[in-house]
Amino acid sequence: MARLVEHARTLLPAGAVTFVTVHRGKIEHTAGWFADPELRKTCEGLAETVAQRDRTLFLPRVTGSVVACPVRTETCQVLGALVVASLDAAQPLRRDDVGSVEAVAELAAMALERAALLEEEGRRVREQVRLESAAESVSESLELDEVYRRVAENAAEVTGAGQALLTRHNARSGDLRTVASVDLSDGPATLPSIDSDCFGRIARTRYPHVDTSRDGSLMHAPIEIGPRLYGVLTVAHPEPERFGQNERRLLARLARSSAAAIANAIDFDRERRLARALTLGFVPESLPALAGYDTGLLYAPALGEPTGGDVYGAWPLPDGDIAVLVGDVAGKGVENAALSAMVRFFVEARSWDTRSPATVLEQTNSMLMGRLPPDTFVTAFYGVLSPDGLLWAGAGHCPPLHVSGPDVRALEPRGFPLGVDRSPGYGESVLELAAGDLVFAFTDGLVEACRDAETYGVRRLAKIVGTLAQSLAPEDLVRAIHDEISEWSGGLGDDAVALALRRRH
Repeated sequence: MARLVEHARTLLPAGAVTFVTVHRGKIEHTAGWFADPELRKTCEGLAETVAQRDRTLFLPRVTGSVVACPVRTETCQVLGALVVASLDAAQPLRRDDVGSVEAVAELAAMALERAALLEEEGRRVREQVRLESAAESVSESLELDEVYRRVAENAAEVTGAGQALLTRHNARSGDLRTVASVDLSDGPATLPSIDSDCFGRIARTRYPHVDTSRDGSLMHAPIEIGPRLYGVLTVAHPEPERFGQNERRLLARLARSSAAAIANAIDFDRERRLARALTLGFVPESLPALAGYDTGLLYAPALGEPTGGDVYGAWPLPDGDIAVLVGDVAGKGVENAALSAMVRFFVEARSWDTRSPATVLEQTNSMLMGRLPPDTFVTAFYGVLSPDGLLWAGAGHCPPLHVSGPDVRALEPRGFPLGVDRSPGYGESVLELAAGDLVFAFTDGLVEACRDAETYGVRRLAKIVGTLAQSLAPEDLVRAIHDEISEWSGGLGDDAVALALRRRH
């Protein structure tokens, strides 16, 4: 507009040129030049009148002359007004100059339309970037409370609101409850009470809504997927009429993308609770005290999984010895958590009838045949720990490591994994443990950790176990091994169990 003011001054004998624009129903003074400052108020007032009346005016005067015309699009939408005034009686504006002023007004309309299009496109790009960033932030977590918090925070930031509230809908009772709220403003609270009718209205209509009062602005959007309503997302601002159609559209889009993240977090939370219920009583949080031995146990489900298929545990036997078990059900998730609980139950149940690890595994194998899903198998290391040593048998499991002083060797298991063959041919071995000797049993989540297509491997594991076992207690050793491998690989992609047993001096 400033450049068009200069063009008008070049074309016409002008003592004053001014542009006003109409934006959201409000008239704004955009650009102008005045040879005499006293003309500003008169010209700008005349421009406002022309913009409102949408009619060209030519006012010849003895002491001056004025041409004022609306700036409008080809569809006759008024974008503003242009006023050109001359104070030179020797060179007044004439009626022939009206066409020139209207031509400049047309150029101004084209420039304003182009600027509006560019501004609109830029706004859309910025909105899209903000929405994508918000959706990414919300989807980064599967922890339900964290997802709720991020939804509320991003709603406030995306819409420019000072406060945000997320309420969850109870499908059975129809009630709403607050699950997250944020306050980014310094002013008084403007969020409505959870008992307000507006929440119920949004829950019933499933349609975004804007409320405006002297106390501020409110905006609500339903969070839903298909027929399922998860809740209502509300933002507030202390200024009246702060939210328009753009903000309502942004909140609605964020609510739609947030619904998927909330649904995933709910499913994950439900799966985690189900997995914990399935494994309760069969997967111990810690090992019992073993007379004459120091112990360490670590269980780490795969990244993103609530629990996994690894089997582990230790329990006392009727004769006073201790049974120890480390195993792995192929796969991840709730189904494998149920299978791991079943395997642990079978092994523990059979251990009460016989001291022989091979017999326990054979009987467990017989019970699992026909019970496991197709292509599913179980590897296991099972032993009976006595004051002098370990009687053990293996079913296709990763060889445990025996550390005796500086020497580290693998205890190679014999026999197929459980559930594969009806005659697996398990054998058992006796391992005498001297004072200070350590047995380190583990699952393949540790040795199969990858970095750049390279696996960590048994050789690296044996080396680090042998090194750290000289200075760390078993409970510190299992954690140090896990942390070293996790850091090396950037995070374990499979379940991992580590069980360390050291005979006391």
